[in-house]
Amino acid sequence: MDSQTANTLHQAPRTVFFDVSTLNPDKVTGIGVYMNQLWQHLKDHPKVKFIPVIKLSRLKNRKKLEAYLGRKIQPLWPWTGIATKNAVYHGPDFKISMGSSIPKVVTIHDMVVFEKSYNTSAFYNKGIDDLTAVLKSDLSAVIVNSEFTKQEVLKYFPELASKTYVTYLGCDRSYPLPEKIASLSTEKYILFLGTLEKRKNVTAVLEAFKILCQKGTDHKLVLAGTWGFGDDEIKAAIAKFPFPEKLVHLSYVPNTQIEELFKKATAFVFPSLYEGFGIPVLEAMSLGCPVVTSNEGVLKEVTGEAALHASPHSPQEIAEKLEQLIHSEELRSKMIKLGKEHSRRFTWKTCAEETLKVYQKI
Repeated sequence: MDSQTANTLHQAPRTVFFDVSTLNPDKVTGIGVYMNQLWQHLKDHPKVKFIPVIKLSRLKNRKKLEAYLGRKIQPLWPWTGIATKNAVYHGPDFKISMGSSIPKVVTIHDMVVFEKSYNTSAFYNKGIDDLTAVLKSDLSAVIVNSEFTKQEVLKYFPELASKTYVTYLGCDRSYPLPEKIASLSTEKYILFLGTLEKRKNVTAVLEAFKILCQKGTDHKLVLAGTWGFGDDEIKAAIAKFPFPEKLVHLSYVPNTQIEELFKKATAFVFPSLYEGFGIPVLEAMSLGCPVVTSNEGVLKEVTGEAALHASPHSPQEIAEKLEQLIHSEELRSKMIKLGKEHSRRFTWKTCAEETLKVYQKI
């Protein structure tokens, strides 16, 4: 640990109330990965006591969460923390559950609720109201996962400019021993991993892959993910796809299979239209899978020169980039090397240390 980090940790608060109310031990994805990784890297800090807390409406989940986290969880009463000196409360999942006067930090992972085309009307209206209430509350700091998301927050809440801090996420989580996926044991395939929803641009992936099929590709397309908003359009595109034998849908993929999926894929395609960070592209890189992704928004920011970029609005461009990786082993090897080097910059240890610095600043 360098002297600057040691000095920062020395000045950190003595107590952090870390809200785990929405963590689901049975399905740790997305924000759950973030919460779990922060907890694992901070729970045994020598100078700061991290106390997991849970709001009263989630108390029925407490025993399962305690078994998962390996620590007793404290109910979040209205008076929690009032008498605790040098304490901070952190809501890591968009929400603030504490109303007391201690400093409060919230993590905003994206501002997609402000994008009407990616939400139901009910969720759009409620999401804006809920997130606005959080960001207009008495906050000491807002943590975001990228410069892109910081600008999205400030577009709607410019008054938070001096309180908003970027802490990039990590992609270096460990996986259990991989399980074999029988249906893909000898197949060549291109992989998409993520919720099958409108903003992930799955229909463009299907259009791009159709172009490859028309050229006689020997690859399949694996769509790994559960259904999400706008799935009617995606299901319709799959139903009329002219090469159905080339499509494989794996639904939810457990951690025991993710590593094998990435390592055996020829390429990972992720031309999402809107992300707050984009952990899957970095995980793919770290596991030696070259990436084709969007040339705009946060995905350009987090992948730099270590991925091939295409317009998410052009299936033709996406197909061309995939075709390059399929037919050029030299390019594929180059992108695998660049991807592994680039992904090493994004660690959960660094994310935890940067989070501690935010606590210290407030």
